[in-house]
Amino acid sequence: MLETSDKIGYEEWDENGFIIPDEYQLNENSKLHEAINVFYTAGGYDFFKVIRPEKYATNWLDYISELYNDIVEGKYQPDGNNHSILLSDAKRKPLIEQGVPEVFTSDM
Repeated sequence: MLETSDKIGYEEWDENGFIIPDEYQLNENSKLHEAINVFYTAGGYDFFKVIRPEKYATNWLDYISELYNDIVEGKYQPDGNNHSILLSDAKRKPLIEQGVPEVFTSDM
């Protein structure tokens, strides 16, 4: 079993008393562009690069995985507001090649 000190990503999410920051909170009225923004702000790009999940904070993985699934399953609907995926072409291209859903790689 890995110690907290062996974790390489988002270890603060597993600290006692950690509360998900307000800027990562979504509700039933949140829209797709808001959910995508929160996903990337909370570390979504890193989520696509996780090879050894045990090296990441369990609470972060649970949160970002659930948000990913909610987005893919259509929980958050577009409302006509455009959003730009703030990824460089160098970061976007490997995600596309990896088969990441278009909603995470294309401007809408």
